[in-house]
Amino acid sequence: MINIYQLITSIYLGGSENVAFQLAEYCKKNNPGNFRFTVIELYKTRNKYAEDKKKGLADKKIHALTLFKGSKRLSLIFAPIKLAYILWKNKPDIVHSHTDLPDLVLASTMRILTLFNIKKPAIARTIHSTQLWSTHPKLAKYTESAYHNDRVVSVSQGALKAHKDLRSVNNLTISSYQEVIYNGCRIPKRLAHPFSIDNDKINIAFCGRFEVYKGIDTLIWVIKELNELYPDSFVFHITGNGSYLDSILKLSKENHNVYVYDSVPNISDKLYAFDFIFMPSHFEGLPLVSIESSFAKVPVIASFAPGLDETLPEKWPLRFKLENENELLKIFERIKNS
Repeated sequence: MINIYQLITSIYLGGSENVAFQLAEYCKKNNPGNFRFTVIELYKTRNKYAEDKKKGLADKKIHALTLFKGSKRLSLIFAPIKLAYILWKNKPDIVHSHTDLPDLVLASTMRILTLFNIKKPAIARTIHSTQLWSTHPKLAKYTESAYHNDRVVSVSQGALKAHKDLRSVNNLTISSYQEVIYNGCRIPKRLAHPFSIDNDKINIAFCGRFEVYKGIDTLIWVIKELNELYPDSFVFHITGNGSYLDSILKLSKENHNVYVYDSVPNISDKLYAFDFIFMPSHFEGLPLVSIESSFAKVPVIASFAPGLDETLPEKWPLRFKLENENELLKIFERIKNS
C-alpha cells in the first residue's frame, strides 16, 4: 500500500485544499486497497467548516493531522520540526505539497532530514497559482533551492510558466518532471442550500477568500456603486472568510441586500441557486468555482486574470478588465436590462 501525505496550509474552503481532498477521496474510493492518505495542515482553522470537513475525511478513512495549533506565522517556524519527526517515524512513500507555505515548511523539513542523515520520501508538488512569492523573494529562493528535479504539476499553463520563471530568476534548474494537469471536478448536484435567495431580484454570488488577490476590494466597490445606480435590483451573497471579513460584515450591516455566509461545505452542489457568480480576481491558478459554475449552468462574471482566463471561452461576454470600472458597470447594466 502506498502511503501518501497531502500537505496543505489549513483545512478551509480553498481551491488548492479542495484539490488535495478530492484527490485523496477519489483514490480511496476507486482504489481502496492501494492507497493510504493523510491530510496534514500547517495550522488549525477553527470554524464549523473545518470540523465538518475533518469528520467527513475520517468517515472516508482519510486521516487528518495538524502540525501546529498556534498562529499561521509561528507554524512556519515550528511545523517543520514536527513534520520532520512524523516523516522519520512513519516513513511515508510520498509527500505531496500544495501551494507556497506548505512548500516552505517542507523545504525546512527536508533540510532537517538532511542534517540528521534521515532518508527522505519522494516529493511531489502542485503549483496552484500564477503569482508565486511576489512579495517575499528571499523566501522564494530559500524554498525553491531545497528542491531538485522533483515532480511538479501545475494546474494551468499560467501556473506552469510562473513556476518556471521563478526558478529561472533564482538561477535554479527547472525540473525535468513538469506537466500541466487541469483540475477535474465532478458534475454538481442540486442540494438544499442556506442562501437567502430573492426570486424577484438578480442574485449575485462571490465565493472565496476575502483577500485583495481575489478582488474583494472590487466587490465592495461594485456593490456600493450598483446599490446607488440600481437600488432594489440585485442581491449579493458573499461566502467565505479572510482578512477583509470585518469590511464585509460592515458592508452587510449597511446594505440590506448583502448577505454574508461562512464557508459552505459542498458549495458546488448549491451554486445553482444563484443567477451569476462574480469573480473579480487579480490572479488565480485554475479556479474550480468557475468550472463548477459552468457545470451548474450559472454564468460567471470574470476579470481578465491569469489562470481564470483558462476556464472560460476566449470571447466570453461577461469578462472585464479590473482597471476599467465602466466596463464592469456596463456588464451589470446589461444584466439588469436583459
